Amino acid sequence: MKHHATKGVLWGICLLLSQIASAQEFDMELRLSTSEDIYWYRISSALPGLEAYAVTDFSEEDEFCPARLLPTEETNPKSQWKLIPGTEGKVILVNRGTGQELDGVSVDMGNYNATLIMPAGTSAGFQVTALGESVFQIESVEDDGINRCLAVTEMNTLPISYPQENPSTSAVGWRFQPVEVESETGVNSPADSRTVIRIANKRISVNKGVKWQLFNVQGEEMPRTTRLVTGVYLVKTGDKLTKIYIP
Repeated sequence: MKHHATKGVLWGICLLLSQIASAQEFDMELRLSTSEDIYWYRISSALPGLEAYAVTDFSEEDEFCPARLLPTEETNPKSQWKLIPGTEGKVILVNRGTGQELDGVSVDMGNYNATLIMPAGTSAGFQVTALGESVFQIESVEDDGINRCLAVTEMNTLPISYPQENPSTSAVGWRFQPVEVESETGVNSPADSRTVIRIANKRISVNKGVKWQLFNVQGEEMPRTTRLVTGVYLVKTGDKLTKIYIP
């Protein structure tokens, strides 16, 4: 597929072949959200040339709405998603701007299967597996028993098969870029009971008025203005430590 041909087009669920057996286990650096801690991610394509294109919910503009891959701003809530636990080890992807979900069952729209945006509580969820290079695959076994994965695709073309080589830079690869963490801190003031930790340009910041410290995984305190390399860091607010992954 030509890279330029995929920009701004509908994306869907495409056939997953037997190579899935070689995929790594779910990478726990992807954090599931709870009632206490909410992790917001921007999900962008790992296909070269599409790094700025993110999975976006524009369902308010179209009642029958497949998910779209669009070049949105990093701060756009319609391009931010949280992962919440589903059944049987699955995760459900919930949009920050609308509260709606990615449906785990695709719909046939001609020459490809489209992934629809659905109301909250509808989706059966997905399996998320690591492909390497901080890239993940999003897949589901559908009503017909076929295992399919989310992938960049074009309208009016043949479906994309699971790649034979280098899936981490293919149409089925997705980068989960952490953009914000909302975390209960346990501090005294009700106004400060929820800390917002933002991640942008490999730097971490915390909402104004909250005292915080930044540590590496060795427990060494770091300057809070540091531009970070890829890895895991700890943000201490009050008596709480929040684990942050910088891709």
